[in-house]
Amino acid sequence: MEYDFPNKFQVIVVGTGMVESIVAAACSRIRLEVFHLDYSDHYGGLWASYNFEGLQKFIKEVKTNPSMKNVVYNLQEKWYINEDSSEEESKQDSEDHKTDDGKAEGTKKIWRRADFASEYRKFNIDTTPKLLFSRGLLVELLISSDIARYTEFRCVTRVLTWLNDKLAPVPCSRADVFATEAVSIVEKRMLMKMLTSIVGYNEEEMNNEFKDWNDKTFKEYLTHKGLTPNLIHYVLFAIAGGTNSMLCLEGVRECKKFLMSLGRYGNTPFLWPMYGSGDLPQCFCRLSAVFGALYCLNQPIDSIQTKTEEDGKTVVELKCKAKTLTCDHLVMDINECPKELLSPEPEEESSDISRAIFITNETIMPSEKEPLTLLRFPPLEEGGNAVTVLEVGPATGSCPKGLFLVYFFTPKVKDAESDLKPYAEKILNLSDGDQTETSDKPKCLWSLYYNVKDTNGSVRSGIDNVHVCRGPDAALDFDRAVEQAKEIFEKICPGKEFLPRSYRYNELVFEDVTPGPEFQREDEDADGDKQ
Repeated sequence: MEYDFPNKFQVIVVGTGMVESIVAAACSRIRLEVFHLDYSDHYGGLWASYNFEGLQKFIKEVKTNPSMKNVVYNLQEKWYINEDSSEEESKQDSEDHKTDDGKAEGTKKIWRRADFASEYRKFNIDTTPKLLFSRGLLVELLISSDIARYTEFRCVTRVLTWLNDKLAPVPCSRADVFATEAVSIVEKRMLMKMLTSIVGYNEEEMNNEFKDWNDKTFKEYLTHKGLTPNLIHYVLFAIAGGTNSMLCLEGVRECKKFLMSLGRYGNTPFLWPMYGSGDLPQCFCRLSAVFGALYCLNQPIDSIQTKTEEDGKTVVELKCKAKTLTCDHLVMDINECPKELLSPEPEEESSDISRAIFITNETIMPSEKEPLTLLRFPPLEEGGNAVTVLEVGPATGSCPKGLFLVYFFTPKVKDAESDLKPYAEKILNLSDGDQTETSDKPKCLWSLYYNVKDTNGSVRSGIDNVHVCRGPDAALDFDRAVEQAKEIFEKICPGKEFLPRSYRYNELVFEDVTPGPEFQREDEDADGDKQ
């Protein structure tokens, strides 16, 4: 705050999480005066991606900072390799490891803890890993606002499920369905007919096929349609990502979202952001800065209160160190909002999240090319939750060559380790044995379990210019974040367009003067295309 910032803004945003960053971009885009702060020294909050050193700092902060302990808890870090490998392992490594892509001639690279420290910058580890549906809310928003030019994506190459006590590929496209030998010809026809009816589902039509299934489960519907147990498993667990208790219409909506995104960019419906999900909030921050928003990191807020000025207008006053700021609207992470501004009654019940991160020395299921994997685990016990698994490799910019990041997450029941370890043991080698042992599962080198609060709530009645943003949820995609950002923007700017397209310099007209080269981005040619 040594800089000479103005002390009055139309909108102040506190926190650089996904919801806050989308709102900041939307407000800046229509030329509101926006000041965007974050108490941390990096972007993203609980949505952030860290290199390995940064993740160690995050772990330390959670253990020592009381405010962080209220949001992230039950954190358990474990190494499955010694401080240094044995002399015999080191000798074998030097003799046999002849390539630099993490795969050796005759043996895999022997990883030491020192290697993690020396290659820490090659990691981009997500605290909230998520995928994007190819025709989902966030992809459409990135395209329509032109924010997509700030980032890159890779297609998820395969969807897996846990069937008959082993990993099995899920046929996604029509070609996959008819090519797979795991489903009979009769089953294929039944499946295609049922999926076609789901794609045609329209909630507004009162006489649709699903009108009498409101209070019944999706499994009951699939059974009623005559699907075999094999097909029910694929549709209920792998495509809808549900459980036996999933309601029918919820299952139909999830299946339709999956099916409608097929074929747009790849063989599966999903995209993964290069360098991790934590890069996406920064994309919205970049657009916000382009349209005039000011940014200040490492800036904790000392106090927040509403204040009535002489003209009767109610503003929000923030004190940051020695500076006092005022704004017409304040947008902030609910976990940072003072309790006196929040309603004492929660809006709705919410479930905390169990998460785990594993670093392994090979993929969970062999593949000719480096895979990018979504695995949906059905509950291992009756009444349990489904577990989502994402595996990403070096080609995504997430880790060094020769390693994979494997993320697990599910709604919390007990604690992260109790909820997720039984699933991890199915596909990972979690023993403390050396890395040269033979196993049909990838060797886990390091793990982190943690729980995250899914805090829900609203501001007190009568406070119309303070807006709180929920943190990440346990869903696979970003839909809730986009929907909440739209709701907050509508309250701040009723009737205004939400993130209209951002025209490029060569498309703007400056009073009939053609802009010269100085107005073009350095990484664009005269047609606005990236070099």
